[in-house]
Amino acid sequence: MVTVLLFLVLLAVVLHLASYGRWAWRNNLRPGAAGIFFIALVTLILPVGVWFYHRFIR
Repeated sequence: MVTVLLFLVLLAVVLHLASYGRWAWRNNLRPGAAGIFFIALVTLILPVGVWFYHRFIR
């Protein structure tokens, strides 16, 4: 249950970052938008990867 809640919070953070990146892209702030999209991607991939590693590999 706690894991689901944490992943929902993580998803909310990623969606907020992606929406800000979209706004920046539309306002011709392309390097910043690309950086925000990269941060959103890392924010999503790293915790999921760590969870997957500890859950199934270890």
